[in-house]
Amino acid sequence: MSDEQVRVSLTLERLWQFSLQYYSVREVKEACLKLQNQFNGNVNLLMLLKWLDVQHITIHDQQWLQLEACLGRSETLLHSYRELRKKLKSHLPDTLYRESLQFELQLERQQQSDLVDCINQLGLTTNHGDSLTLRYCRQLGGEHLYTAFCTPPAENPHL
Repeated sequence: MSDEQVRVSLTLERLWQFSLQYYSVREVKEACLKLQNQFNGNVNLLMLLKWLDVQHITIHDQQWLQLEACLGRSETLLHSYRELRKKLKSHLPDTLYRESLQFELQLERQQQSDLVDCINQLGLTTNHGDSLTLRYCRQLGGEHLYTAFCTPPAENPHL
């Protein structure tokens, strides 16, 4: 089967809104947190992969490496900040803790921006094989979580 090149122009706002909507599904949120906390997965990468799955688009193995390299700039900072926030949770007043969560969301959004910039530079093809989400879960050793990610995102023609 030949690779059919596809053109997409993903925007940060489109991916962000897709992620917020998809993450709002309880089973998806729980599986994302397990993927992140137990398998060292990246939820922003998972959201991008799910968006690509919905579009029936895939990336090649070498492009996985490019996407993971795009995460390098922000992943260490985000991970360190998240760990610090968790440690301080019991010592912070509620208002300050909520502000720390908002700041973490800004870091998450910046990471998605990096991923969007990267994906828009890649040659993408129509997916005729396994979903990217399944491939990512397998790669991390969390294949059993994939069933939660099969939940289709809520219908919204703008996402």
